[in-house]
Amino acid sequence: MEEVWKRLKLNDEEDCPIEIGKGVRGSMELKGERSLVGKIISERRIGKEVARSMMEKVWKVGKPLEFQEIGGNCYVITFVNRRDKWKVLDGCPWLFDSYLFVLLDFNGGLQPRLFDFDHAYLWIQMLNLPLSYMNKQMGELIGSSIGKVSEVDVQKDGLAWGKCLREKVECDLRRPVARGRTIVVDGRKIWVPFQYEKLHRLCFNCGRIVHGKDGCMESEGSIGQYGVWLRALPQNRRAAVKVKEQKGGGRGEESGDYSDPFHEVDDDERKGEA
Repeated sequence: MEEVWKRLKLNDEEDCPIEIGKGVRGSMELKGERSLVGKIISERRIGKEVARSMMEKVWKVGKPLEFQEIGGNCYVITFVNRRDKWKVLDGCPWLFDSYLFVLLDFNGGLQPRLFDFDHAYLWIQMLNLPLSYMNKQMGELIGSSIGKVSEVDVQKDGLAWGKCLREKVECDLRRPVARGRTIVVDGRKIWVPFQYEKLHRLCFNCGRIVHGKDGCMESEGSIGQYGVWLRALPQNRRAAVKVKEQKGGGRGEESGDYSDPFHEVDDDERKGEA
């Protein structure tokens, strides 16, 4: 339809602007503060009631949870309160039956077609790092080569000794997922492979989560370059453990908002991949 609109030759009456004041919004702003905009990345059409019913169980938020469809698999989601909204947004990424459910903060000034669902924040595990470099600074340095870094999962001292260094990074879903990065430490080249938590349906031929209108355009020569080895089991945030250990007062009382959001959808993911 957009292509049709672009070809229209408007007459003087149609092209005469109508100035719209902010007062026309009414009570929209208050409702918008409790709302998100989301899209399920799937070619299969999913009705709003089916989506609402499943996500109510997954998110475990106050009811009623309101879904309004504004496009193909695209919804405005309104919560009972802002606390539930931020709990869900903080817990991204989410899956619907193994399909990525991209969530964005509500912006009532945009038309539905202008929301950017081609980018999403994903948890990446960086492996094979020297222990002295498993810290926040290294996470930000490597992560910024992929996209905007939202969070590096480290302890209060900035370190993250363990099997991997985790970070939450904004990824372009139209590009092949990054399989790793080569770094140079003390003159030595080291391959740092990546694994992704809650890695949704991925094209193992081209490495993309989202295809263009013509589908996968990669040649068969890329077979074997992407596979299930890019998936990782979710891990708890290091900070979440600290919050849970607090007793009474402060942020410790809200530890439920910062517990591991991924385990809540493991069963649904397994059913979708079966």
